[in-house]
Amino acid sequence: MQRFADPADDRVRLRYTSDPLEYEVPMHTVRDDHEGLAPTHVVLEQGAARLKRFSYRYLATFDLFVPSPVSRDPAALEHMRAGTYNAPTRIEAIDGNGQRVTFGSDAERDTYTFARRYGCWMLTRASNLRD
Repeated sequence: MQRFADPADDRVRLRYTSDPLEYEVPMHTVRDDHEGLAPTHVVLEQGAARLKRFSYRYLATFDLFVPSPVSRDPAALEHMRAGTYNAPTRIEAIDGNGQRVTFGSDAERDTYTFARRYGCWMLTRASNLRD
């Protein structure tokens, strides 16, 4: 994950991101209190557009994965130096041949699914239900 999210070199992301990449998006922006989040559907992103769907970078100095804009924000970097920046990351095995990587808290999170293909981990699906 650290090499995949390297802010200085996108070659790993380019090579190990499925083309097309499945991207889960909400069909509605209204929350239904009876059923939870609104229904979603999947679109396929191809070419360079798919690379924008993984927006996290690994900052080795802080041993943190952060959203790409945060990695370039001087105020956020100061919070990281002070140890007050919270960026939870969770990696869990799924289906015996995959891993789900979740960035953020339960209220605001981005989820990425990686599958083992030909001996390598490939990003196959991105979900950001806040879009």
